[in-house]
Amino acid sequence: MAKQNLNVGSSANDGTGDTLRDGAIKLNSVIDELYTNLGNDTNLQVNIGAPVNDQVLRWTGTAFTEAHLDSLSADLNVKAYKIISENNENIVIEPNGTGDLQFKAGSQGAAKVYIDGADGYLKYEGSYSALGDLPTAADHHGMFAHVHAEGKGYFAHGGNWISLLDANDGISSLTDVDTTVNGGPSNDQVLKWNASTSKWEPGNDATASGGGGTTQNLFETFTGDSGTTTASAANDTFNIVGGTNISTALVGDTLTITMTGALGDPDQNLFETFGADNGSTSATVTTDTLNFLGGTGISTNLNAGAITITNDSPNIVQNVLQSVSGDTGSYTAVASNSGFTIAGGTGITTAVSSNTLTITNTASFPSASENDNLVYDGSAWIATESPTISFIITSNATAGYRFNGGGLPTGSDNPTIYVYRGFTYRFNNTTGSSHPFEINVSQNGSAVSGVSGSQSGVQFWTVPQTLSAGTTYKYQCGIPSHTSMIGDIVVV
Repeated sequence: MAKQNLNVGSSANDGTGDTLRDGAIKLNSVIDELYTNLGNDTNLQVNIGAPVNDQVLRWTGTAFTEAHLDSLSADLNVKAYKIISENNENIVIEPNGTGDLQFKAGSQGAAKVYIDGADGYLKYEGSYSALGDLPTAADHHGMFAHVHAEGKGYFAHGGNWISLLDANDGISSLTDVDTTVNGGPSNDQVLKWNASTSKWEPGNDATASGGGGTTQNLFETFTGDSGTTTASAANDTFNIVGGTNISTALVGDTLTITMTGALGDPDQNLFETFGADNGSTSATVTTDTLNFLGGTGISTNLNAGAITITNDSPNIVQNVLQSVSGDTGSYTAVASNSGFTIAGGTGITTAVSSNTLTITNTASFPSASENDNLVYDGSAWIATESPTISFIITSNATAGYRFNGGGLPTGSDNPTIYVYRGFTYRFNNTTGSSHPFEINVSQNGSAVSGVSGSQSGVQFWTVPQTLSAGTTYKYQCGIPSHTSMIGDIVVV
């Protein structure tokens, strides 16, 4: 009804106002309207109480009272507005129990993207029936999708959908491999690089000009009294070069080594193959035995490291070695029964039993655990956790530290060092006590836990798996006045 006011007259008791009855009728009408609109005609059903900011009136079953809105009775339509937070607070959407947090595309059936209430993982169904159903790659860079008809995964990059390799793909799926050459591979063939096509193609293991059978005893590493070399490729070359008073010549598959000096020169060239006037022999295993047998009028005897060749028939000509030479020193027989002794050097022992010479390596390696690497520290081998990356640390006076190794730029002061969780890093501070190398959680802060060794020498640090990517530590000089010698160590 329309608003009704009581007429109180022009002045007190002037008889111009409403009568008591008319005033009571108006007051009853107002009270009835209040109890109808704000109650059940008998009791008021709105209880304001003591509200605070952002509260609403919420029905309790008997009345409307002040409360925070914590549930909806219908779909929430935000229209053109957003759900935002204040003061950098989080927006938390939390289903009850194991309920899922689902994201639907309009009203199109089940949610294709959801957070599983059972394990908390974000899951989505990016499945398309055929390649033609995929959206435009240029508009969805970095998107992953599954194509059911192809049974493969794809990702969008550079305006194209690129197929992902899986366990069911063969090596032919690689763009730099062509297994269709000459009708495809045959048994025992290998993949060979074809520079003209820039592809790996099937081919025979041995070349047309030779190569031998399937069983070969080959050496990968050659070691001398000083220095060693290891083949770095299948077609690597090992050069045989003559030393003082020695010349070498290779014609066809024959190596000729010629002594150009006088008998007794200190250098020796050893042969894998021994030839005679009739026949030859080559070592077939690392422990192969060369037997010295006497011919007509000749007998041989090997005892205590000495080979005795006897002319049983004085008229028979004998060819014997008068002198034996090493890389340093030589020995010349002084009598027909002179002996020659083979002695072990550092970490080597020798033993002769019957006609067998045994050479044993007695050098030992340091104690190591599973997955450790052996690292040479300049004087000895040490065991450390694998994988290990080493840095050699120098300084640019007091202007900054400089590093060599680990892919860091040389000649750069205080470069940022990026480390990987689970890797072991070796810091060799060659400046010693002049610039103690500290690894701290912050500038002038506490030392990083797990770092071992000497700040003036070698330190090791295995980066914990528990560190978060982006964690930044500081390396700095332990001398307070050297404030310019500081840089970052970043976990990636």
